[in-house]
Amino acid sequence: MSDMSSSEHKAGLYRAIWRWHFYAGLYVFAFLVMLAVTGLIMLVSGPLENIQYQDRYFVSPGGTILTPSQQLAAVQEFSPHSDVVVYTPPRAADRSSHFSVLPHGNMGGEHMAHWELPTISVYVDPYTGNVLGELDPNSTLYNWALEIHGTFLMGDIGDYMIEIAAGFAVLLTFSGLYMWWPRGDKSWREALAVPKRMGRGRALWRNLHILIGSWASLVLLFFLLSGLTWTLVWGERFTQAFSSLPGEQFQAPLANETHDSLNMQGHHDMPWGVEQTPLPSSGSQEGLPGIDPGQGISLDSVVAFAYDNGFTNFRVSIPTDATQVWTVAAVTQSGDISDPRQDRIVHIDQETGNILGNILFRDYSILGKVMATSIPVHQGDLGVINLLINAAFCLSFILLAVSGVVMWWQRRPGGNFRLQPPPLPQDQRVWRAAFFAMVLTSLLFPLVAVTLIGLIALDFFLLSRIKFLKVALK
Repeated sequence: MSDMSSSEHKAGLYRAIWRWHFYAGLYVFAFLVMLAVTGLIMLVSGPLENIQYQDRYFVSPGGTILTPSQQLAAVQEFSPHSDVVVYTPPRAADRSSHFSVLPHGNMGGEHMAHWELPTISVYVDPYTGNVLGELDPNSTLYNWALEIHGTFLMGDIGDYMIEIAAGFAVLLTFSGLYMWWPRGDKSWREALAVPKRMGRGRALWRNLHILIGSWASLVLLFFLLSGLTWTLVWGERFTQAFSSLPGEQFQAPLANETHDSLNMQGHHDMPWGVEQTPLPSSGSQEGLPGIDPGQGISLDSVVAFAYDNGFTNFRVSIPTDATQVWTVAAVTQSGDISDPRQDRIVHIDQETGNILGNILFRDYSILGKVMATSIPVHQGDLGVINLLINAAFCLSFILLAVSGVVMWWQRRPGGNFRLQPPPLPQDQRVWRAAFFAMVLTSLLFPLVAVTLIGLIALDFFLLSRIKFLKVALK
């Protein structure tokens, strides 16, 4: 192949990838902005909710703290037609105790997780036992933003749409990096440097798009891939199912419920790597000695056991039938702690007090460890610096998406409302090479692969072949 033909081949491949970068960007734009905006809202929701619900979150320290069972009795009196399913001790001297309750008649099927059911949060002053009030978790700013962030308020359909968008955003990032990659005499320093003259009009937006994309691309990939692990297909059925902790390690018969059943409404409180692992079941003589049953196995004894065994900030899942276990959990996933290496989940038989399972960070699969480490970073849980960095990147992702749309808008011929994608390369071999490269990459994301094959077929057999559409698109 001559130098000229090689140059033409590379230029054709560049145009082919640019064309699919353009198409993917049109679909991803709205979702990327939505994910970044809702991410920003979740980042700032903590301080805002501390102000909004300060009458329930905060107390005046003083006196002796009541036992957990005394506080539990106050909740049961306040909400007699409910089951108390989770107790979270105060995180500081001026914080309230938090109980999650499940109203009777809303228990659902035996395989339904708590997060699918209408749990209510009840707050108690640990010094007086007074119930400070209740709160519907779905009514908070954080949960509203989280629901949009995860499902676009459209249930499973929204989850699928966001999964496709996030997968396309991964392809968009790779194709953008390909087009940005230094070629010829251009050095890496020149590629990463801020242009001396940003220009005006479309040149300004193009330089902004390239500059932000080159510096933020790896961070964007981190957010996309860590977020994709929560999706219904790529996350739950494609990666998580093969990366969960095996239930056989528990020294007890296994229950029908998985660890996912311990999640609260709208939240994934259990670590990603154990959600699909079956829970152990109470009622056998299996396990290792933990709590002396002669002293009675109650919320008090379980909490005392937790403090005696090195737990600081933690949650206790309370059994509601004879086969369920007491579970003490301190994990980064739900913000109990900030060091994933200290993750720990202990299951206790409610009859014998035996320890049926003791899950540590080292027990997670490799991918489970990656997720346990990345999720706190993704959520901005590692302090103010982490929160500010995440907020800055959310803003950069918004500007990245907006600059792409502005460039398309300014590129329209004659100001008409036309797509005006980059032209197909004349050499069909180049088009086929780009086709297979995109499809092979998208095979990592099943929904994206199906969607991409359909779009490529539409583009090749319809949009680029029908004369009047071809004219309209150019």
